[in-house]
Amino acid sequence: MLFRKCRFWFLPAACLLFFPAAPARSETPLPKLESKRLLNDLQITVATTAGASDRAAVGLVVRYGSAFDPVDKGGVAHLLSRMFLKKTADRSAEDIRAELEILGARVEVRCDWDGIRFLLTAHPSGLERALLLLYQVVGEAEFAEDDFEQVRRSLLEELQRQPDPRKRIHEQMEGALFGGTTYGRPLTGTPESVAALALGDVRFFYRKFFSPGQAALEIVGPVDPGPLLERATRIWGIWVRKDDVPFTFAQPSRPAGRRILVEDDPGSPAAQFIAGGLFPRREDAEYVHALMAARILEGRLNRTLPTSLLTVGSEGRRLASPFYIQGQAAAEQAVGEIVQILDAVEEMKTGEVTPEELGAAQAELADDFRRELGSPEGLAHILMDAELYRLGRNYPALFLDRIARCDGAAVRRAAGEWIFSGGELLLIRGPLDALGTRLGVLGPFEPLIP
Repeated sequence: MLFRKCRFWFLPAACLLFFPAAPARSETPLPKLESKRLLNDLQITVATTAGASDRAAVGLVVRYGSAFDPVDKGGVAHLLSRMFLKKTADRSAEDIRAELEILGARVEVRCDWDGIRFLLTAHPSGLERALLLLYQVVGEAEFAEDDFEQVRRSLLEELQRQPDPRKRIHEQMEGALFGGTTYGRPLTGTPESVAALALGDVRFFYRKFFSPGQAALEIVGPVDPGPLLERATRIWGIWVRKDDVPFTFAQPSRPAGRRILVEDDPGSPAAQFIAGGLFPRREDAEYVHALMAARILEGRLNRTLPTSLLTVGSEGRRLASPFYIQGQAAAEQAVGEIVQILDAVEEMKTGEVTPEELGAAQAELADDFRRELGSPEGLAHILMDAELYRLGRNYPALFLDRIARCDGAAVRRAAGEWIFSGGELLLIRGPLDALGTRLGVLGPFEPLIP
């Protein structure tokens, strides 16, 4: 999902917010929000959705993710995220499952680089009870040795499996692109780092980083916000605040020129390839323009190489983020396809963007975003992202407005600044005997160590 990186500025007291109308292609209404900041600095927002619905969602985001893993403890945040729902001060795993079944609810926990988020979905009639359960799962979590060993063993089994080739080369690209920074290691850790973790490492991360001062609670559904805010305040107001930990990580550096890494895969009839570079931080003003440029570039590449398995992807993180073009082709054709891709990138930076391309990209991005707005789960994620990346409390309306206001000049400028600006990192895995001298067209290369 492209729209996961955003945040509201906190207000010191309860407030009622209405989003102004934005240019739209659909009738999905923008939500009405009522927010309150508690004495422990937890921000609670209730988003009242229009119409009757049998679904509501509660999202909680904590602004400390895998970027905060200690240097020698890679994977600890991810492992911690898999330890929740096992035990609390008053509930066993069986008790938690039974309560979720009674409520007809489910909870998902996800760890990424910038935060750990919880998403609970339930019927609106059970929201107050669900709020209490989620607080117990998060604020009163306990971590037992046998649960830790079971989760670590399961994670190690996953890490030791041979990854999908596309996933593997993507991870290698990110490791090379972000080398020397906190993003330059696997988010889930390595088999060696995870094997070295102890239960004390998990408990330490939880005690240090799980604090209401760097968290936000988002409640979405067809609800009366006043009574629900009062109930949420009573439940979550007892969560004890801890000292904030500053985000002081070094920014990644752009690739300087073209760096090519090649891994020999003898006997394979195909070659995997990925070209990577940096993308704006999620809160950067150019982020939306860069998204538009990436979407238009993807359309051009699909027309140029309609039979290729191409993916144009990006992320928005707190630091400069990854942008990549990934594909697969017959070994004899791979270099030629890469040349066409790089030529299309250069044309994107210097050529004109047609009104038809601009309008199609605007419509696609706006429609994707409105689909997220249209479900309780999607809206909860949008609000958590908005809180995580400090995008302003009017973010849903502002995002749509920025899409509508984006013009061809802004797209071309963003492409010049962010689509392989200054160079790119190019990784290729395939049979060297088939790739042969064709690689020389791209430039000198280094061996890619598996």
